[in-house]
Amino acid sequence: MASEARALLSAIPAGRAFLEVAKRIPETALANDVVVAASKLLGASADNKENLPTNGATGSAPGAPADVLVTIPQLQITAGIAKGKYDISFSLQALTFSNAKTSIAIPTSAITHVAILDQIPQDTRKRCLLVIALNRSGPAAMNGKQRLQAVVIQTLESDTLDLVAPSGEALQGPTVAVVCQAVGMAIPDFANFLAPSPELYTSAKGNVAVGAVVGASQGFLFPLEGALLFAERPPLLLPHVATLAYEVRRPQSSTCDLVVHMREGDAIVPVEFSQVEKAELGRLISYFERCRIKPYDPSNPPKLAADGAAGGGGSGTNGEDDGDGDSDDEDDSEDDEDFDPSALERLESGGRAAKRARTERSGAAGAGVGPSSSGAGSNVARDVAMRGADEDDAEEEEAEAGSSEDEGEEDSDDDDEDSYDEEEELADLTDEDDVPAEAVRARAKGGKAAAGGGGAGGSGAGGKGRGGRAQPETDEDDEEEDDE
Repeated sequence: MASEARALLSAIPAGRAFLEVAKRIPETALANDVVVAASKLLGASADNKENLPTNGATGSAPGAPADVLVTIPQLQITAGIAKGKYDISFSLQALTFSNAKTSIAIPTSAITHVAILDQIPQDTRKRCLLVIALNRSGPAAMNGKQRLQAVVIQTLESDTLDLVAPSGEALQGPTVAVVCQAVGMAIPDFANFLAPSPELYTSAKGNVAVGAVVGASQGFLFPLEGALLFAERPPLLLPHVATLAYEVRRPQSSTCDLVVHMREGDAIVPVEFSQVEKAELGRLISYFERCRIKPYDPSNPPKLAADGAAGGGGSGTNGEDDGDGDSDDEDDSEDDEDFDPSALERLESGGRAAKRARTERSGAAGAGVGPSSSGAGSNVARDVAMRGADEDDAEEEEAEAGSSEDEGEEDSDDDDEDSYDEEEELADLTDEDDVPAEAVRARAKGGKAAAGGGGAGGSGAGGKGRGGRAQPETDEDDEEEDDE
């Protein structure tokens, strides 16, 4: 029985390797039992009933399904799933991580990025980490009851592999390069490979990553082209396409907290990286600006629209806001403050906009610029002018709103209306029957004399109220007095 089992195992490379290990068992009976059990396991695998140990020489497992493209043996997993060594089988449907204790299948459709980290700060072992990142909001890849977000494979820069796939394709070179090649076989046209770039981000200490803490785990945060990556437990890869905003908390402390607001399905989830050194803050902000990720605005936090797109304070490449929305709203509010409904009605009816009230000019002329410019004569003239101007304005508005035919004549006589000489003013002032024109002239002259005594500012202020012609009107008024 044992001899037949040995013959069966000797027919395959993996079986021969197993027999070499079995020779080290000192007890012959126990060694024979192990060999027989291995041969039975091989026969059961042929019927697809059990899994077999990986064939490290050929990169395939005896009796493995035909859709397995390649299997890479004994890779060290440090985060994502339980630590230990796993054989990873690559197929078009899934990546399967298996060892003696467990087997975990990750659909290839859930893989979004593969990051190669070969410049780890403060690492004297020259480790190389390969992070297989998974979709954070799509169909879940589960490890028991836990949703997997990434799996971290650890090798050394000096580790190499030399495998031959069942198709005959050779996979040779550094372990990380071979794993990436296998991913390309399982996911044709996959191009989301990431790596640190000193041109994109370099810390104050000259590294491509910055120290940070997630939960209770201390590690390094890698700002990459297209994503932020935390490669410790738990491993996190935050793609820019789902990043809405970044926030810095406790910026005045020696260490600050960096919060990244992420879109995950129908929710916005903050992810916090704490204990980031204050000296790194400026470089991180420059990185976010370069990647077009906006700072978090508490007064306008990012929102999700009905279709799941980002809105409000969102950024970058996700629900992009061009940054002009707020300024447009401010301009609109300023326009609303200056809006005059009556002016709009006159424009719609074909009439001209009402002229500025004439009381502004008369009041300015009488008031002057200081207490010494006011007098009894100026007060009387101002009161009379205000009453007359109010009635005159009402008549003008009725005339302008009632007839659009006079519009052409008014346009041709704009210069005459703008001149607004003293005769028109006196006509306005004498609209009231109980005030004789002679009394108005006398009172107006007395008010102007008082205003002139207060300084040049009084006449200057009045001139601005109606075309800047206050002084010429005073001269005409003196001439009319002389004629009388």
